[in-house]
Amino acid sequence: MYQYILEEGRDPLFYFTTKYGLKYFVSFRKMNFDSDFFENLYSIDFGETNNQKFFNDPEIEITITTIINDYLIMNPTLIVYYICDSIDLKQNFRKKLFDKWYIKTQKKEFSKVNFHYEISHENINYHLGFIFKTEFYEFQEVVDKVNFQLDEFTTFK
Repeated sequence: MYQYILEEGRDPLFYFTTKYGLKYFVSFRKMNFDSDFFENLYSIDFGETNNQKFFNDPEIEITITTIINDYLIMNPTLIVYYICDSIDLKQNFRKKLFDKWYIKTQKKEFSKVNFHYEISHENINYHLGFIFKTEFYEFQEVVDKVNFQLDEFTTFK
C-alpha cells in the first residue's frame, strides 16, 4: 500500500503517488439535498491526475480501498455513493470494479446496494452504488429513500 496524505476540509481529499510517479486522488464530496435522511451523504471520486498511461499496479487498488474503508470507519454515520455513467461507455466496467472491491474488502458492518438509473431522452445510463454502516441505516430504508429520490429526479426533469 502507498502512503497517502489527507487534506482536511469540508470535502476531504486524499492523494498519493505511485512508484511509477503517477499521482492519484480520492475525494469525498458532501452532497446537499433537502432531506434529513441524506444529511451525511458524500459522493466518492478517484482518479489519476496526470492523465498518463496506467501501469498494472495492485498497490493502487489496495490504497484506494483502504482509504475508503478507513474513512467510513472513522465517519460511521456517512452514506457514501458513487456514480458510473455511460458517457464513455465504461459504466459496466466501473460497476464491476466497485463490486469487486467491495467483496474483497467487505466488513460485515457495512452494506452496499446498487441502483440502475436511466435518462432515456439523453440516452445516458447510470449505475449508482451506496455504502453505509448497518448500525446506523437499515438496508430497506436506504433502498426506499434512494428510490424515492430517483423518482423525484425523474419527475423533476
